[in-house]
Amino acid sequence: MKKAYKTEILLDERQMTKVNQTIGTCRYVYNLYLDTAQNHYKATGKHLSGYDFSKWLNNIYTKQTDFWIKDVSSKAVKQAIMNGDRAFKNFFKGLAERPKFKIKKKQDVKAYFPKNNPKDIVVERHRIKVPTLGWIRLKEYGYIPVDAKVSTARFLKKQAGITCLSCVKSS
Repeated sequence: MKKAYKTEILLDERQMTKVNQTIGTCRYVYNLYLDTAQNHYKATGKHLSGYDFSKWLNNIYTKQTDFWIKDVSSKAVKQAIMNGDRAFKNFFKGLAERPKFKIKKKQDVKAYFPKNNPKDIVVERHRIKVPTLGWIRLKEYGYIPVDAKVSTARFLKKQAGITCLSCVKSS
């Protein structure tokens, strides 16, 4: 069984910079995917899959123009592309509205920090260890169980400037 926990976190200056950079890059890549997929659909009448876009982004686009995309976790970028792909697939199936571009000031944007190894995400009473960021203090002590085996961690930056961590625990 999976259970999600969402809590506010306290980041230091280096961690805040890395989270903001990752969130901004994920928003940019998501919007780039939406724009490219819409133009591809208008031109060919076929859906551009997230995998094809990812190949194009990594092999052509980042080498020619926006090389700064490589500064953040590749898995975070891949998750942003897959989120856009899922949004388009749900739109084509009639399950959702047409995907909208993410705007910095009007929407809450999420960034994904993957668990690559079994000991990448470690939970203690008052802090959690996340890959690429290190130890992060939790605002609410003991909210995430210490025995939790966290499978994913998503960071959410709210409009008020509050940064939250959403973890999924699998039993």
